[in-house]
Amino acid sequence: MKNSRIMILSRLESTCKEMAAYFRERTYSVIWCTEYDDAIRMMSNEKHRPDLFIFDLSVPAGSEYDVMRSAKLHPETRTVILAEDDRLESQLYAYSLQIDDYMVKPVPMELLEAHIGAILRRDVKTNISVKTEGALTVDYESNRIYLDGEPMTLTAKEFYLLDYFIHHRGVILSRDKILDSVWGYDYVGGYRSVDTLVKKLRAKLTKDHPYIKTVYGVGYCFDI
Repeated sequence: MKNSRIMILSRLESTCKEMAAYFRERTYSVIWCTEYDDAIRMMSNEKHRPDLFIFDLSVPAGSEYDVMRSAKLHPETRTVILAEDDRLESQLYAYSLQIDDYMVKPVPMELLEAHIGAILRRDVKTNISVKTEGALTVDYESNRIYLDGEPMTLTAKEFYLLDYFIHHRGVILSRDKILDSVWGYDYVGGYRSVDTLVKKLRAKLTKDHPYIKTVYGVGYCFDI
């Protein structure tokens, strides 16, 4: 989630700076380093320990996985590996170290952000079983959303979209962003899918709860 702390480890300072600038613009807190020892030291310091660790594996094979073992001493820290090695055995070995994701480079920053968001949202849903915004209550135990205490009748896609809006309260979301996050990057439909589903959600929220605002020329913003 936004404001989460991300640590980036890459031997390439330019890669660290590029990723740090990208995620800071999206309100993540970012620290980075280019040396294994620095990463291990920061990981062991509770003050600097990240919510999520991005390991850019652009280095020769060897002791780099010692960093991963150190990271997994702190199970609350989620781990993503970026690597050029697409061999199945390499990926299986990485997952045997209990990492959360393995992405084969090159990785578009938008796709990396989507994967990170999904990982961090899973943690939020694990730790918080109920979330309330205005007259809406999301119960993650039952996967139901309640409006004024009454369960809403929602399709799976309507649930995901409304939940996505709730988690991005006050954020102006473009239709592209909504499509990528709710429908997925491989979805071939257009903006009409977003507009149609928003129209259905608005009808179910009723005129008493006009939470989904249209931002003309951009997309939508959910606010109470």
